[in-house]
Parts: sequence; C-alpha cells; structure tokens
Amino acid sequence: MDSITQAALGATVAGLVSGKRCSLKVLLAGAALGTLPDLDVLIDYGDPVANTVNHRGFSHSLFVLPWVGAIIGWCGWRWRRQWPLWQVMTLVIAVLVTHPLLDAMTVYGTKLFGR
Repeated sequence: MDSITQAALGATVAGLVSGKRCSLKVLLAGAALGTLPDLDVLIDYGDPVANTVNHRGFSHSLFVLPWVGAIIGWCGWRWRRQWPLWQVMTLVIAVLVTHPLLDAMTVYGTKLFGR
C-alpha cells in the first residue's frame, strides 16, 4: 500500500485508541508509526530482485511488530508519562500491526508470519 494510506490508517488507529486524549501530536505520531515498517526499503539485500522479495519480510511480521511496538511504547511512556503505560503500548502496537494487515490486501501480499 502507498505511504499516504499507511499514514492515514496509522493516524486513524491512533485517534481511535487515544479517545478523548486525541490531539494533533497523537495523530502525527500515529501517521509516522503507520509508515515505520516500510523503512526496511533502506536495507540492501544485495540485488534489486532480493530487495523486492525481502521487502515486507521481518519488518512486517506479526511476530516481530508487537515486540517492537512494546519497546517503542515503553520508551515513549518513559519519556513522557502523561498516559497509562497500557494505553501507550496499545496505541503503538495497534498502529504497527495494522500496517502489514493493510499490505496483505495488495497484489504483492506480505509475509505476515515469517521472514
């Protein structure tokens, strides 16, 4: 899926999870987190074919993203303890997990459970 759609979905999910605490900062953070798994395009796997095949690999895995989300959520909570930890982690994990689910609906698919 394109980055604009991923950012829009990330902002929407962040707004949904944040509820009454929703603000522009929350929406922007959700948009940024919504595109985070696509940063794997910066990894060079050796050749253009391998780069295409390995994109949407480990960075889109439903086994990896909840752990990454928990770490990012915990770090964000430690930095600014304005929200309960469970809500921060839920927001980050939900936004990250929706990314590969949306990518799975494209013709390219994604590797939801592996590398």
